[in-house]
Amino acid sequence: MPELDVLRAELAEIDKKIMALVGRRNEIAKVIGAEKAKTGAAVVVPSVERVVEQRYIDAGAECGVSANTAFRIARAVVDESVDVQGRLPRFQEPQTICIIGGNGGMGRWLSKFFSSRGHQVSICDTNTEGAEFPVVSLEEGAKSDIIVISTPVTIADKVLADVLESSSDDAVIFDILSVKQPVIPRLRDAGKAGRKVCSVHPMFGPSAQSAAGRNVIICDCGSKDAADKAEVLFNVADILRMEVEEHDKAAAYVLGLSHAVNIAFSDALVRSGFTSEELRSSASTTFRKQTAVSVEVANENAELYYAIQRENPENDAALRNLEEAVSRVRTLPKDEFISMMQDEAVWYQ
Repeated sequence: MPELDVLRAELAEIDKKIMALVGRRNEIAKVIGAEKAKTGAAVVVPSVERVVEQRYIDAGAECGVSANTAFRIARAVVDESVDVQGRLPRFQEPQTICIIGGNGGMGRWLSKFFSSRGHQVSICDTNTEGAEFPVVSLEEGAKSDIIVISTPVTIADKVLADVLESSSDDAVIFDILSVKQPVIPRLRDAGKAGRKVCSVHPMFGPSAQSAAGRNVIICDCGSKDAADKAEVLFNVADILRMEVEEHDKAAAYVLGLSHAVNIAFSDALVRSGFTSEELRSSASTTFRKQTAVSVEVANENAELYYAIQRENPENDAALRNLEEAVSRVRTLPKDEFISMMQDEAVWYQ
């Protein structure tokens, strides 16, 4: 099939040119990002992104590319540009920061993130293998301007107690736990006592290329000063402020439920009797989209995902909602089923 070989070779050359153009686009985005960093301007500008998306759709229409494909390409290159700009240093007034549990996945990510912003970072961790930042004792780390608790949920309250006892009243202290319930009483008591405490939750994992365009929740625990300072540290991200008591209720849906849906989906496939290859060969568009997310979840840290399911007491209500929803899918008569889907479409709008 020599003609096919020639055409495929031409496609390969086109693909190289596309990547070269994306690379050039990244270089320009980096220059723009550097200017934004100088002035403190936001990395993500939704109005500009909408213009870019429409530009791709319009160009696609002229070139025989569907609007859906043009939009997806636009989002891919925009997201790439955001990460390129988000990784650029945005230096802040240097502070000393100690990350307790700083040699774990998110601890390492935070260490690099804060260091890239000009802060002096140290870590305190029982596992020091491969540590990239100075390792200190908890007592030494507690002398830092900012102390971040990035430990497993099971030991976080004890660590928080030790940090509060060892640090000065001027120190800003926050955790990054995915479940807040175990530390809420101590955080609230510390806030009432005048300590600079808050609670933070980066809504992404250590594989994130940058914080830009990603959500970070900052929970007030009685010290507005601490919450404000934490917001400055993460100011390239999309910040959401909420009371710490509300966090676990929201996390039960955006983490607990979404994880459970994908884990259960994959488990159902494993027990279906089909191989993954057999189902992929007959896959619908919806199946491909769903499995793309479920594959990522299946390859995540199983111990962490177990902890997220078991350690948030609010998960029970979310999973009961899921069980009831599955039951409704199975049993509702036609009219009610259609009404349910219409209500869902309205909710997403």
